[in-house]
Amino acid sequence: MILNLAAQPRKTVRKSDLTKLRADGMIPAVLYGTELESTSISVSQSEFIRCYKKSFEELTFYEIELEGKKYHTILKDKLIHPVSRQFLHIDFLVIPATAEMEFDVPIRFEGEPAGVLEGGFADIIQRSVKLVCQASNVPQLELDISGLHVGDSLRVGDLPKGNWTYRDDDDVALIVMHAKRVEEEVEVDEDAADEAADGDAAPETDESQE
Repeated sequence: MILNLAAQPRKTVRKSDLTKLRADGMIPAVLYGTELESTSISVSQSEFIRCYKKSFEELTFYEIELEGKKYHTILKDKLIHPVSRQFLHIDFLVIPATAEMEFDVPIRFEGEPAGVLEGGFADIIQRSVKLVCQASNVPQLELDISGLHVGDSLRVGDLPKGNWTYRDDDDVALIVMHAKRVEEEVEVDEDAADEAADGDAAPETDESQE
């Protein structure tokens, strides 16, 4: 996913300037990369939050527009206020389109496993995988799990193939269908328990009554 985000150059360095910038609804940020010196910028808090909420389930690139030029970036780091939960600072890493890099790509599991109707449950072991590719070739990974029965599994080797290399071995499990454990409940007959207790008691003798 690619999201567009406008940025403005920033020259503020004092704490009071940063406080005012945030009060005006802006987030101090930095734009940097192997072919770009670290550049101080600011982005709209509301616009960034709008973009950020869309990025939860898949790898997201931010197309930062600054003074008429666009930069292909990923969100590298962020600082969030512990109480207000507002963004205090953001780092954007510029990604050259042809550079090969390692990406952590989310997996979208599609469908309802057949094993659920059989009384089983899906155990998702990995929700993302690391792969190496060019930024322009990062895939959206989807796996159809509707055909999984109890005892079945899907592994890295079942993921789509393309112009990328997975870091994990093919046999690394992603999702496994398990049967639910049935706990046996043993019901004890109270009357039988009482009779057993009476049987275990020592009989009274004449001597014990004296």
